[in-house]
Amino acid sequence: MKHSSRIGSVLGAALGIALLARSVTMPAFAALGEDAASIENDRARMKGQSRLTSVAGYSVQEIQLPSGTIVREYVAPGGKVFAVSWQGPVIPDLQQTLGTYFEQYKAAAGASRGGHHHLTVRQPGLVAHAGGHMRAWSGQAYVPGLLPPNFSVDDIK
Repeated sequence: MKHSSRIGSVLGAALGIALLARSVTMPAFAALGEDAASIENDRARMKGQSRLTSVAGYSVQEIQLPSGTIVREYVAPGGKVFAVSWQGPVIPDLQQTLGTYFEQYKAAAGASRGGHHHLTVRQPGLVAHAGGHMRAWSGQAYVPGLLPPNFSVDDIK
């Protein structure tokens, strides 16, 4: 086995374990592909600061967690969360953030042979990128079939 493949396997397993551990301890918020109706309740439960920005064709709900991590939820006019992103010192609860898409993400993380501290998932129903290092994590995930018309994935920050 190549040294870089072994490192990728170990890092993928470590990321998967960290994600599962986080899912037990972190608060919840609206999940990818689900209705955004619970965002305000979730913000209150997380004791986070939130800010809503409306853009032509969608809105972005930004929640700053007490840890300093910022989670952005991209909501289509119909009220569905079509994309999420995160950036900060702590990975948010990805099981809650990704909702029903978490199992796909977890399976891809377990099978990843990717680069050092990075994961990319490209499947018909889910596209995700995650990476970073201690105290500097970031990522994004979106459902291609839920993207609003004329939306560019480059707008996911």
